[in-house]
Amino acid sequence: MKKLVPDPPFTLITNPYFSIHSDLIPPDALALASELLCGVTQTIEEHCRSQAGKHGLGMLSNASHSAEMARTLIEHALARL
Repeated sequence: MKKLVPDPPFTLITNPYFSIHSDLIPPDALALASELLCGVTQTIEEHCRSQAGKHGLGMLSNASHSAEMARTLIEHALARL
């Protein structure tokens, strides 16, 4: 059986490093961003623990804090949708 109405064209939002489906709804985009930031925070913190006492960890700790704050803001936005 043939479809009477074709599917809309599929487009991707592209960047040199990744692509995003254009039909991704904002709450799902925010939830995914939150998960990605959580991974960033965990990775930085694990690296800081494994390299304790070495020079430059303060900058990584600041990056971890910024990622966690961004994730908290995203979670706040999701809760208010």
